[in-house]
Amino acid sequence: MLPSRRLISMVFAAAPIFLGGTFFEPLTGLGVVYVIFLLVYMVFDAVLLVRRRQITIEREIPERISLSVPVRIAFQVRNTSRRRLDIYLAEQLPVGLEAQPAQCSGTFDPRASGTLQYRLVARRRGRHLLNQLDVRILPRMGLFYRQYVVKMPAAVQVFPNLVDPKRYELMIRRGQPYEQGWARLRQVGQGSEFESLRYYLEGDDVSRIDWKATAKRSRVIVKNYEPQRQQNVLVALDLGRATAGEFQGVSRLDYLINATLMLAYVCLRQGDWFSLVAFSNRIENYLPPVRNLKSVERAARALYELEPRLVESDYDAACRFMGLKNRKRSLICLMTDIIDRQANADVLGYLARFARYHLPLLVTLTNPEIKMVADEPLSKCQDHYSKATALDVLAARQEALTAMRHQGVLVLDVEPKKLTLQLINRYLEIKTTRRL
Repeated sequence: MLPSRRLISMVFAAAPIFLGGTFFEPLTGLGVVYVIFLLVYMVFDAVLLVRRRQITIEREIPERISLSVPVRIAFQVRNTSRRRLDIYLAEQLPVGLEAQPAQCSGTFDPRASGTLQYRLVARRRGRHLLNQLDVRILPRMGLFYRQYVVKMPAAVQVFPNLVDPKRYELMIRRGQPYEQGWARLRQVGQGSEFESLRYYLEGDDVSRIDWKATAKRSRVIVKNYEPQRQQNVLVALDLGRATAGEFQGVSRLDYLINATLMLAYVCLRQGDWFSLVAFSNRIENYLPPVRNLKSVERAARALYELEPRLVESDYDAACRFMGLKNRKRSLICLMTDIIDRQANADVLGYLARFARYHLPLLVTLTNPEIKMVADEPLSKCQDHYSKATALDVLAARQEALTAMRHQGVLVLDVEPKKLTLQLINRYLEIKTTRRL
C-alpha cells in the first residue's frame, strides 16, 4: 500500500491552514478538524482498498518474436470489485527486451473487463524469460495505491528478422519486388521453365508477353520463368571477434544473421539447396543442405541462439569442415569482417583456394563511423591520430578486398542497413548470369 498523489496533496494542503492560524486563530481549529477528517478518510479508504483477488490478469504473448520488430503484448484485465479503478501494469523485463511504453494503464468500471497493451521490442536473439508483473491499483477518489507483484512466467523466443521474408513474399504476389529495389531475375538463354504470370514492367522482353492473359485482363501480362534449380548455396558465418560490435544499437552479427535468413528464404523459394556453417575457433552450428521452402523454419532455428565470441576465428578448421561437407560446386558466402592485415591474409588464402572449385563471395560490413572520421577535412579535424588510424584501417581493408577480387573472389562490402537488399540482389545476379 502506497500513498497516492491525491493523499500527498491533501496532506500539504493542511500547511497553509495552520500557517494562517498564526494570524487568524479560528483557522487553527479549522485545521484540526481538517486533519481529523483526513485521518478518518485514510482509515476508511485503507479498509475498503481493493484486494488482489478482485483483479484477474492474463497475458497474451506470441510464440515467437522477430529481432528489433515491435510486437503487441496484451493483458486481459477483469475488475470484479464494486469500485471504479485505475490500473497500472509494468513488466519486469530481462536485459535485451524493451517495453514501449514502459507502463500501460487504463480505467475499469465495477465488474468490467478490458485490454491493456504495450509494444515489446527485442534487442537480443535467443530465449528470454518473463516472470514478474508489477501491478498498481488506485480506486476512484482513493488515497492509497494497492501495489503488488504477480508472477506470470512465460518464455519469449526471439528469432532473426522473420518480417522481411513475409514482406518479400507479399511483394512477389503483388508483382512489386522490383519497385522496392530488388533485382529483376532475368533468365539468359532458352529452356526456362514457366513459373508464374505478372504485370509487364518497363524493360521486360516483349517475347515474354502472354497475349491470351493480356486480352482477358486488358492489361499487359508477361510470363515469369524459373532459373536453373538445385544449385548449392553455403553460408559460412563468422562468430569470432571480427563480427563482435554494434552499429546503432544492433550487433554486426544480427545484421549478418537477418541477411542470411532472407537469403535462405529466397534460395529455397528458387528451388536451390541451402546450408549453413557457423564457426569461431570451433564449429558452432551446422545446417545440412535443405531445399524445401518449409525448411526456412530449420534455418531460423539454426540461427536462433548464435552469439559472437571474443576469440580468433579458426578459418582453417572452418574451411576443412566445409570442404568435407560440401563436395559439389557451390556459392560459398563467407560473412565476416576485415579487421587486420594478418586476418586479411588468412581469409584471402582460404577463399582463393575455394575459388578453384566453387564460387566464393566475401560479405563484409563497412563501418560508417570509421569512414566518417577518415573523410573529415583535415582543417576541421580535432583528433589527428584518430584520423590517421581510420585512414590506415580503410587502406588495409581496401588492399585486402582488391587482392581478393584479383584472385577470383566476389566481394560485397556494404553498409549494414543495405546488406540484406544488396546480398539478395547479388545472389539473383549470379543466378541470372549462370556463374554457378
